Amino acid sequence: MYYIHTLASITHQNSFQQENVWDNLTVLDNNSVVIAPDYKLYISPVAIRRLSPVLRMAIAAAKECQQTRSSDFDSISVGTALGCLLDTEKFLNTFHSSTSDTLSPTAFIQSTHNTIAGQISLELKNHSYNMTHTQNSLSFEVALLDAMLCCLEGKTNVLLGAADEAIDFLKVLQPTIIKSDLQFTSGASFFVLSQEQSESVIGFKACECYFSADDVKSLVVGFLKKQGLSLEDIDQVFISGKEYMNDFLGAIDYLDFTGLHYSASAFAAHLAHDWMKKHQKSYALIINEQIKGKLGLILMKRDEA
Repeated sequence: MYYIHTLASITHQNSFQQENVWDNLTVLDNNSVVIAPDYKLYISPVAIRRLSPVLRMAIAAAKECQQTRSSDFDSISVGTALGCLLDTEKFLNTFHSSTSDTLSPTAFIQSTHNTIAGQISLELKNHSYNMTHTQNSLSFEVALLDAMLCCLEGKTNVLLGAADEAIDFLKVLQPTIIKSDLQFTSGASFFVLSQEQSESVIGFKACECYFSADDVKSLVVGFLKKQGLSLEDIDQVFISGKEYMNDFLGAIDYLDFTGLHYSASAFAAHLAHDWMKKHQKSYALIINEQIKGKLGLILMKRDEA
């Protein structure tokens, strides 16, 4: 088990610093916006002005996790599918419109995917292992696998997270690339993991990724069988979309609450944690197939206290 010691999410839900996010969930509509904290409590005013929204979210969530810990993180593993989109857009617009022979490198530097994890390290003055994972809609799952490996190597204070942001240009791409009618959203979710049992006794039990999945239900059954479980043992399934609702009766479509962004399964893990805590249930399964054929499976477990 990889126990969750603390967690923090900044999303379109009222999720930050909430004891149980599940109690206040609402189905998102096209007018929903990120419910952000007062970033000045986490980031200096000078830094806030130069940081894009996704960096603000990630840093604030990471610092909120750090405040509950007595020691520095010994590993940082972050997943992001699209990185700092706003800074990427700024860089490309400058590149396209500039008539100068030279361009400032600042926008390019801030647009790279590993800027998120790098800025967290800078803000926390943390020099430990730091890794960014960019595997499209499976970025959080791969970051989770890395965090699990860090725990197996003896790390006891691992920061795991994922963050992505929405920009208006994504709406232009939606009809041809991202085939969904859901609202594009932003979000950042971070967790602190170790193999030492936490007070909540809830954690990640297993995770697997499939980059060419053609039979989702059989892969789910096989995944659970490796853990000595069957679908009947799972108390709640959280799934990305309604395509497989008939295969997993009673499943919750977490995209109704997260909106559309490729790191949404990270917030789904937060939701599953709080659902298990509220209902005192033992197992939750997260099925992520936002991109057809790319399947992420996360099994969460609650031990007896």
